[in-house]
Amino acid sequence: RYISVTGVQTCALPISQLGLPDATAAELTLETVLGAAKLAAGSNEDVAVLRARVTSKGGTTEAALKSMAADKVKEAIIAAVNAANGRSRELGTELGKD
Repeated sequence: RYISVTGVQTCALPISQLGLPDATAAELTLETVLGAAKLAAGSNEDVAVLRARVTSKGGTTEAALKSMAADKVKEAIIAAVNAANGRSRELGTELGKD
């Protein structure tokens, strides 16, 4: 549940290396995640539509998305979810033995 937040907070260190104070970098990353979550929770639209609305052609979000695609971030997240699901099933089987 907190993996995306800790992942984003981990990014605060490189962001601070761009000239922001550490506290500001950490707050910026948390506020970004919080704002996106609130927008998605309050909307009936698919998150892909919401993301497209904030992605300007040639802008910073587009550059970040291209970088994440090149680094196969989506595939890594899918693998992590599948690993958690597999472990959940194992634990369910183990706990169900009693």
